[in-house]
Amino acid sequence: MQWPRLLPALRATAAALAALVVAHLLRLENPYWAAMTALIVVQPTRTLLFEKSYYRLVGTAIGSAAAWLLLLQTTSPLALTAALSIWIAACVGIGNLLHGLRSYAALMAACTCAVIAMSGYQNPGHLGGMAFGRVACIIVGILVTTCVTALFTPSHSMDELGDRLNKVAADAVRWLAQLAEGAGKQAGTDLEQEILCEAAEIEALLDAGGISSSFRSHRRNARNVLGALLSMLAAGKLDTESPERLQLLQRAASGWSEALTRRLQELAAGLERDPGPEWCGKAKALAAETTLHLPLLGRALYHLTGTLEVALASHADDGANEATLHLIRHRDWQQAGRAAFRGGIVIAVVGLVWSLTGWSKGPLMLMALSIMISIFSSKEHPARFVGLIFIGAATGSTLAVFCRLVLLHGVGDFAVTAAVIAPFILLGAYAMQHRRTVIPATDATLFFIFVIQPGVSVTVAANDLAIGAVAMVLGVASAWMGYTFLVPVNPALRMRSLLAAMAKDIAQMSAQANRGSRVRIRGKLQHRVIRLVALARNFDITPAAAVSGAIGVLALTATIERLREKLEYEELSPESARQLRETLDRIACMAQTPALESRLLQGWADDLSAVLKPLPPTEDRVGATDEGAAMGAVMVPAS
Repeated sequence: MQWPRLLPALRATAAALAALVVAHLLRLENPYWAAMTALIVVQPTRTLLFEKSYYRLVGTAIGSAAAWLLLLQTTSPLALTAALSIWIAACVGIGNLLHGLRSYAALMAACTCAVIAMSGYQNPGHLGGMAFGRVACIIVGILVTTCVTALFTPSHSMDELGDRLNKVAADAVRWLAQLAEGAGKQAGTDLEQEILCEAAEIEALLDAGGISSSFRSHRRNARNVLGALLSMLAAGKLDTESPERLQLLQRAASGWSEALTRRLQELAAGLERDPGPEWCGKAKALAAETTLHLPLLGRALYHLTGTLEVALASHADDGANEATLHLIRHRDWQQAGRAAFRGGIVIAVVGLVWSLTGWSKGPLMLMALSIMISIFSSKEHPARFVGLIFIGAATGSTLAVFCRLVLLHGVGDFAVTAAVIAPFILLGAYAMQHRRTVIPATDATLFFIFVIQPGVSVTVAANDLAIGAVAMVLGVASAWMGYTFLVPVNPALRMRSLLAAMAKDIAQMSAQANRGSRVRIRGKLQHRVIRLVALARNFDITPAAAVSGAIGVLALTATIERLREKLEYEELSPESARQLRETLDRIACMAQTPALESRLLQGWADDLSAVLKPLPPTEDRVGATDEGAAMGAVMVPAS
């Protein structure tokens, strides 16, 4: 065994056993819940440990209260199933609209209600004790885990976040240097992919940072940096990549592009070495000079410098005023609705079968099903997760039945039971330290504890115990079928929803005259671009095409904003104003066609920047119907 992985496994095992002992000594109902909580809330940093514990407790309290109220109102299996279906559908829908551990709390409320309701239905005389015991065991598990592991768990480091922001900003400046050098599209493709993928990883980490006000401020400032970064990528696309624009630039300012390339490279190197006040001063000076020749790029570089300066400073609250750059997180209403429907209908179908057949193990199946159909519904590919969990559930349940019937046959002493199960928990905790086995190992350990139920006097016959374990595994299988066949969800479907939302954003930006509304739409679209790239990278869905399309979409939104600014702030002739409005209307119409969505990942947006050049309007261009000609017709100079 490897000590770096064995030590965390030993700490997790010690926390689980200690939580079990404390809950048993306190005579809580179902003390094994405390041991399961101790394993679940273990996290790589103290900040995550505290935050996940907090939201797990909140979700558990809400779900327990809902189950208690539900069982007070009904004892009919059919009515109970209907009520559970509605509750789980509502919680799953809300959980899929929220982000981070707030989503986890909503999903915990869904499955906790089902677990308590089914346990209470089987033991109506212990309903109050079960609801209280569930919450109390969660508290015990959290406190014990904190005491056992917190001293050995590093705190969340703001320095790491700052270093990653430095690195991605430096890469973006280096990317601009390549474009200004005229190296062509291919030279910057790999760097584009690295920049957007790193931005996606940073954004994902921000949701798991902490609930303190100081970290919320850092999180807001970091999102401002990411928003400014995406704006600069768009500006670089518009201002430097068009061959016609480079020719005009070289004629107007001979040799300046070479100087710009050199200074950008120096700026990127300085940012990686020491992003202090001296670097910020040089960057702002370069941004001001760049604005004279490339206004969009100069302004974007200035905003990136300002947001990064604030994010890296100790006075993090100063970044709150950069609302125009802030990312607004994507909410997928379509997939949230599908998740809610899936959760409700699967619970209803299995609950209906239980109600009609009266199968005594139906509640156990519903318990496992409720956890699988809720907790993992927000995953990008839940069927894959649940498939791995099925392996773990089957393994853990089999080991639990063997342990209970062979190793613990006739054993009623709590200390002996804890001693016998300890090696199994340690083995599972060790397997949880490996990336490839973490998912099945986690659920194998949890199912092992749940089936064996240490701390509870077990008088179940051998066949009943085995059938109960099978029922729980069948609950996992039912969730997998729901994710795969009934209301399927996978990365491709999520990507299509993203593309549809992005196309809608483009259409709305084109039609929206209010600047504040356009800023909000841009913030949403930028976050969707990051999510798109993350999906493509995580599941190998043509990442290069996704990055290429993402950069082009950002460039298109910058063009739309520039068109709107011309209409709002520049004195234009009636004919020019009419042409600009027709251009925006044409973009809005084209953004809503399926052809646009299908080409966002096929390099369509790459061609947009190449036609951003001043061309006199002609009758042929205004009346173009071919998609490529129409795209050329709608583009106007960005400066």
